Amino acid sequence: MIPFFDADTIREADRLAAEQFGFSPALLMENAGRGAAEAILELYGKRDWTILCGPGNNGGDGFVAARHLALAGCEVTVLLTGNRARIKSLPAANLKLLDQMGCPILQVAEHSDDFLAERLRKSAGIIDALLGTGSCGTLRGEPLRLLRLVPENGPVKVALDVPTGVDASTGIADPEAFRADLTLTFLAPKIGLRVMPGALYAGKIRVIDLGIEKKLLLPPPSVEGYGIEDAARDWPSVSFSDHKGKKGTVLILGGSSLYRGAPILAARAALRAGAGLVVLIVPECVARSASSALPEALVLSASKEDERHVDFDSAVRILSDWSEKAGCLIFGPGSGRFTTTGLVLEWISTSWQKPLLLDADSLFFLPGRVSASSCLITPHEGEAGRLLRKPTAEVANRRLESASILAARFGTVLLKGPYSICCDQKRIGIVLESTPALAVPGSGDVLSGIAGTLLAKGLSPWRAGLAAAWAHARAGKLLSDSRGTETGLLAGEIADSLHLVFRELAVFSKNGRSSVNAELCQPGI
Repeated sequence: MIPFFDADTIREADRLAAEQFGFSPALLMENAGRGAAEAILELYGKRDWTILCGPGNNGGDGFVAARHLALAGCEVTVLLTGNRARIKSLPAANLKLLDQMGCPILQVAEHSDDFLAERLRKSAGIIDALLGTGSCGTLRGEPLRLLRLVPENGPVKVALDVPTGVDASTGIADPEAFRADLTLTFLAPKIGLRVMPGALYAGKIRVIDLGIEKKLLLPPPSVEGYGIEDAARDWPSVSFSDHKGKKGTVLILGGSSLYRGAPILAARAALRAGAGLVVLIVPECVARSASSALPEALVLSASKEDERHVDFDSAVRILSDWSEKAGCLIFGPGSGRFTTTGLVLEWISTSWQKPLLLDADSLFFLPGRVSASSCLITPHEGEAGRLLRKPTAEVANRRLESASILAARFGTVLLKGPYSICCDQKRIGIVLESTPALAVPGSGDVLSGIAGTLLAKGLSPWRAGLAAAWAHARAGKLLSDSRGTETGLLAGEIADSLHLVFRELAVFSKNGRSSVNAELCQPGI
């Protein structure tokens, strides 16, 4: 897994580099700016660059990058915020070098909005070196003014270390933050670059080494990124001697007259993910169509003929009968917020001992911890907000914090959404794959089916949540790529595209491992 770090840890690493290994701040700034310039030239070639620089160290990195880009033959203009006379220390020294080269350096305060907007519009590329990891809270002053003038389309946009307006440690972002196509982050990835909403502004990520072994400077990470290398290791292999009994039995309890398709989609995904046996426990109104829609699943009716939802006594009886054979129980897809749903959850919370996944309407009645030794809950932001008694918008802006609080209260949590987060009180993982193609009805049910299969195959809730969310997102990405659009895709089609993911994992396992930068900068990351 790829380690991610907060701003305080990175600052401490800079201090250690200087005090214990003799890497002066001047050398670190030079290596950062030169490395950024080299990456920019490699990726975009020679072009006209406008570099937005603040008076601090991030601006100093920008001055160094500007110098090396100019030396390589690029046309470079610097737009400087703050009072130039007050710039001190290393940024001042690098600004002086840039000045002596004859590079145009324009004070933002001395020019009109129209002039600055025109300069930015005509640029082939814009580099953000305004605030970096020092950026947190609400933007204001000249940085805010300048960012409001950056055109939404046209020039390629690159951020140095962290986009201005994004909190490097949490991913909380000002709505006016710099929206980069690429972030060149120094030493190691910052947490806020892959936690929404910060990830929306970071674009792709490339790590710029600073000339020192990072393992000497950085502690074990508090947050890790989960990508293709991890999925290739975690996804259960297939043995020639396997039979369906060895591939895991997944029970899916849910469905109602309002939501007939949800449990069927979960079952379809479980079968596509490699479950040996899928047992649908649904009301009669769903059972009638489930057998014909998915003949590969075993369908058991758990209601009286005229009921719109599962019957408590029937559900408990079937669960008790199958508890020994079950590898995992998925409860919630399409169950509806009926009184019976709450009663069944209460029984499961005290009596079910096998791996358990709770999703959808079961979360509406979630009282707290359950007796299952391996339990995973999979809320989206709205469901998480209801569990936390917070507005959905607050959860969306504080995803890392919200996932951690939920894990402390309920066990292992997969907070769904772009770059899903999985947390289990000890570890936090971020899924390094995401696509808008997943935003379709029934997509969450497909994810539940995949995760439930992995639980049934013996993965821990934390790894099952991460592996399932990665495969789910990757399937959506491969499907949308094959169609040439992220619009109009169906949840069932995402489930049916899992074979493309497995083929990709097999090729990856055969050909070797990826580097950190290849992992972070692959399309869709």
